[in-house]
Amino acid sequence: MQRQQCEGQKGRTWSWELTIIMLIQLVSAGLYGLIFILMYDAIHLRWGLGYVLLWTALLSPFALMIAARKSRWKLYIRLYSALMAFALWLMSVFCQLLGADIFLPATCYCKDGDYLVRRTYDFFDNKKIGVYKVEGLTERLQSTYSYASLDSIKVYESLNAIAFYCSPHIEKGPFGNNHIGPIRVLEQLTDDPLDSVQMKRVEQLARRRNLKIGLSLVDYLEENIQ
Repeated sequence: MQRQQCEGQKGRTWSWELTIIMLIQLVSAGLYGLIFILMYDAIHLRWGLGYVLLWTALLSPFALMIAARKSRWKLYIRLYSALMAFALWLMSVFCQLLGADIFLPATCYCKDGDYLVRRTYDFFDNKKIGVYKVEGLTERLQSTYSYASLDSIKVYESLNAIAFYCSPHIEKGPFGNNHIGPIRVLEQLTDDPLDSVQMKRVEQLARRRNLKIGLSLVDYLEENIQ
C-alpha cells in the first residue's frame, strides 16, 4: 500500500515537471519568434538576454523529450519535440549563414555614452561594424560601416556625426597579411538629414580634430552642397 502511494506521488510530481517544461518550451518558442522580429528591425536585447531566450528555445525540445519518458503521451510529445527542434535549429543555422547573430553575441569593440560599436556579420562582407544606441532594455542599430575593427569612438549627436579611431594593425587573410594604417575618420551617425549649419560645423570639426571625412559624409556633402 505504501509503495503504491509513493508511486502515485512520483507520477503526480512527474506530471508537474512535464507541464512546467512544456510551458517553458511553448513560451520560449513564442519569444524566439519575437526576437527574430526584433532582429529583423535591427534591435537587440541588452546583456545577452536575447541569446538566453534563443538558447532556451533551442534546447527546450530536448528537455521535453527527456521529461516525457514516463508519460503515456511520450510518443506524441517526442514527435512534437523532434519537429520543433528541427524547425528551430534549421531556421537558426540558415539565418546565421545569412549574417544574423544567432548563437553568440557580436563582438563589442568600444562605446561612448549610450552608443556602442559591434561587429556585424554579412554574407558578402565580413568587415563591417554597426553602431547601436542603448534604449532601455534594447540596443537599436543606427548605421553600419565598412571597417574591420575600432579602438574608440566619439559621438557628436548634435551634429549627427561620429568619429572612429583605430591604431595601425595587421589583419590575417587567406592570401597573406594586410597592414592596415591608422583610422581617424568622421562619418554620418544616422540617415537623418543634416542642415547647412551642421554640415559647416562637421567640416570645421574634421579640420580641427585632423579627421578624414568618411564616405557617408562625403556622399552626403556632395549631394547637398551646391
